[in-house]
Amino acid sequence: MVGHTKYDYRGESAIVTGSTTGIGRGIAEALADADANVAVNAPDESEVDSVAAELDERGDGAVVGVAADVGEPAQVEALVDHAVDAFDGIDLLVNNAAVWPNEESLVESELDQWDRTMDVNVRAQYYASKLVAAHMIDRGEDGCIVNVTSQAGDRRTGPFGLYGISKASINGLTWRMAQELAEHGIRMNAVSTDVTETAQTRYEAEQEATTDPERTAEEILRARGEKRPLGRLGRPEDLADAVLWLASDRASYVVGDVVRVSGGGNLQ
Repeated sequence: MVGHTKYDYRGESAIVTGSTTGIGRGIAEALADADANVAVNAPDESEVDSVAAELDERGDGAVVGVAADVGEPAQVEALVDHAVDAFDGIDLLVNNAAVWPNEESLVESELDQWDRTMDVNVRAQYYASKLVAAHMIDRGEDGCIVNVTSQAGDRRTGPFGLYGISKASINGLTWRMAQELAEHGIRMNAVSTDVTETAQTRYEAEQEATTDPERTAEEILRARGEKRPLGRLGRPEDLADAVLWLASDRASYVVGDVVRVSGGGNLQ
């Protein structure tokens, strides 16, 4: 590896939606380790409080938990208001929260699956960005917004139809909104995942193992990783590193980009 980087986010404040598990938690942990103030979010209050308490011990910044279902606009408003009040401002928003609809066919999917997917995966990212950007503009402050998208939003075929459509929408949101916000000194970008080691991917592997008793979930995950050019699955810290770079002064001229953190999966 060439070069070594250490980030300093002391005095900066961030909201990370969907940040008690998986990629979101990895991002929140990295920010806490860099001494940022962090608002941790998920729908379950006890889970949020527990994770916030753990992360509060990691760095010199303050970590608060804000329970909110980002699929509900009023709760997005409460989340942003709470974080702004707690930290007297927000410098970084990471739109990570997402749902995976349990659907195998777009034709057979129910309309309420479409609604829930778009409410959480698309509308929430737009609305949180709108609210945080308005706050930054009102205060005359530069800031950064990072959306979490997926290779499923780039691929034209394959499974995860509703999820893929929602992530294609996030790519479009990032490009369109970034140009408007840049005029105010606010940089919006996105990080795109491929297959990352999270509770969701492990659950999928465990389900697959029930139909293929000759392979364990660990073997299935390892085989999926070996198919990537770099030979492994992504990890939450891989995405966290990309977020911290995009939000740092080292990426001050990067606007409206989708950084693909996929171990080469984007090439396949």
